[in-house]
Amino acid sequence: MAHSWFRYRESVEYLRGRGAIGGYPDGTFKPAATVNRAEFLKLVFGAKGAAEPAGGDCFLDVKADAWFAPFVCAAKRRGIVEGYPTGTGSVFKPDQPVVFSEAIKMTLAAYGTEVTPAQPGEAWYEPYALELDRSGILGRHSYLPWDHLSRERAADVIARFVRHEEDRIDTSRSAGCGKPLPAPLSTVSVAGVNRTFYLTVPRDYLSHEPSPLIIAFHGRTNSNEELRSYIGLDKNAPGFFIAYPTAIRSPQGTFSWSGTVGESLDLSFFDALVESIADQYCIDMDRIFVAGHSLGAWMSNSVACLRGGVVRASASVAGDSIVADCTGPSAALLINNPHDPLSPFAAAERTRDTRLRENGCAPQSEPVQPDTLKCRLYKNCDGGNVVTWCPHELDNDPRGVYYPHNWPKEAAPAIADFFKMLK
Repeated sequence: MAHSWFRYRESVEYLRGRGAIGGYPDGTFKPAATVNRAEFLKLVFGAKGAAEPAGGDCFLDVKADAWFAPFVCAAKRRGIVEGYPTGTGSVFKPDQPVVFSEAIKMTLAAYGTEVTPAQPGEAWYEPYALELDRSGILGRHSYLPWDHLSRERAADVIARFVRHEEDRIDTSRSAGCGKPLPAPLSTVSVAGVNRTFYLTVPRDYLSHEPSPLIIAFHGRTNSNEELRSYIGLDKNAPGFFIAYPTAIRSPQGTFSWSGTVGESLDLSFFDALVESIADQYCIDMDRIFVAGHSLGAWMSNSVACLRGGVVRASASVAGDSIVADCTGPSAALLINNPHDPLSPFAAAERTRDTRLRENGCAPQSEPVQPDTLKCRLYKNCDGGNVVTWCPHELDNDPRGVYYPHNWPKEAAPAIADFFKMLK
């Protein structure tokens, strides 16, 4: 049968232009060559702009020094593949030819598409095939589930996913999408002054897949490095970029943020920080978040109000805000202790009321489980926003010392869950 290379040449060239696929040293592409399971995963990650993912002995037949280990192990961590169980563990079968049904399941998982499992009596792959057909990515009639994928058809399947995804999320993609990994960012110029920050990059960052960004503000007496060491966001929000900016230090050695009066230098710092990161990395501009502790909580609440068109949500611990008029609504999580001597509880309640008013929330609320932080969720708000209010009474710090102004260990998972649910 004559080879149908012309049908898929455009898809191959499209992925080649993204650096996701290449040819052989002799200058050929070998479009009809069969693709194995490991090769297909490399194509998937290449099309999504994968940074060098970490490898490891994630399956019995995937050794850490294998060329495909980074891709297979990253796929396992992200829930894209599970492997085949054996009596002593799971295997991946990297050299086994990939068939259409496996390929579409892996690719749907890689792009975060949830598919309802097959019903009794239904082939396991049928829901995945129907999802592709429903979304317009690939017609159910155009392939057989058990057919092996050639290099050209693998490229075509992945190119269809990429184009579909980019059409869907184009408005939220930052200027950095598709760019190679930059040198580590640590400074940005604001009014002629170099301001510093620390940036955590997601372990499995993909340069063509927009990631959310958190700007985390430290308090008056702790530096950004100290904040990062105790708040636990790096651990609990691994899929997020997290920037830890440094406030101006006073002659007395304490720090200060100025986020409430007009266009302050620290608001300009926030603007420049977001712009710089978004220009170099692929950021989801619809999911910019702020968080903070103590004075940093005050700053995060202030920024959320004064940059309502930019900030999707804020999370504050042991702080309030004196900003009364916001420039736009944004979701809010407020964690405060009534016994806190440094952040008056009445001021925190006023901040809560401001955020409820700005988000057009009804007065009804419901408890959030688990109830360790005694959170109440206000979800009947305008624009799909929510406000969560947590008047906890966890008075002791991690060392067991009475300190109601502390950052409870329960705060980080609560903040991560709050941000993750906001799309």
